[in-house]
Amino acid sequence: MFIGRVVGTVWATKKVDNVKSLRFLMVHPVNIDKAPNTNVVVVADTLGAGIGELVICSYGHAARRAITDEPNELSIEAAVIGIVDEIEVDEKLLSGLSVEKLQHNYPPEKKS
Repeated sequence: MFIGRVVGTVWATKKVDNVKSLRFLMVHPVNIDKAPNTNVVVVADTLGAGIGELVICSYGHAARRAITDEPNELSIEAAVIGIVDEIEVDEKLLSGLSVEKLQHNYPPEKKS
């Protein structure tokens, strides 16, 4: 699993039959400081996540299983399995991490 920020929606009018009912999002995985990693992942979304939200995503069989009881019949590799309401971290256990960083929206506002 990973946490990521929804950065966009993927629209595809032509899809294989077993994913026609699914909505796809572009999710940017983040590290514990909420800084972006380098890759963007296309994930299936059945929960209705919106752009800018933090989401919990799963990969592989677990992602397919979260969407259907017949995971072998679904052509996806990643799926949103939760929308993050809040993150609580014990700052004493993570050096250099602050609550402000965790609650800060990505991307950071540009300084003038």
